[in-house]
Amino acid sequence: MSKKMSYASALNAVLAGGEITDEIRERLEALKASCEKRATRKSVGPTKAQKENAVLTEKIFEAMDGGTQYSSADIANLVEELAGATPQKISPLMASLAEAGKITIAKVKGKNVYTLA
Repeated sequence: MSKKMSYASALNAVLAGGEITDEIRERLEALKASCEKRATRKSVGPTKAQKENAVLTEKIFEAMDGGTQYSSADIANLVEELAGATPQKISPLMASLAEAGKITIAKVKGKNVYTLA
């Protein structure tokens, strides 16, 4: 039983300027088909998770009061869908609000504190 040539081996053979055998051609055609298939799978627009996070960030922003400082735990209690969420879940949502200029993030005693901008 012969071992199937890897894509890397086929590419190395071509790049080295060697002869393109039927085996090399077959592997490179398979690689090309795989790349084309992957390229057509790419979705246009936001993913399901990105859409859900956009909704969550808007809910957080609408629930926040001006002049109040919020911890991650406070944010988790503001929005029902985030009840019990960890700081690892809250942090990227708040970072996107900060990037949009809607909130500010400060460090207090090593923890993030969020306020409306």
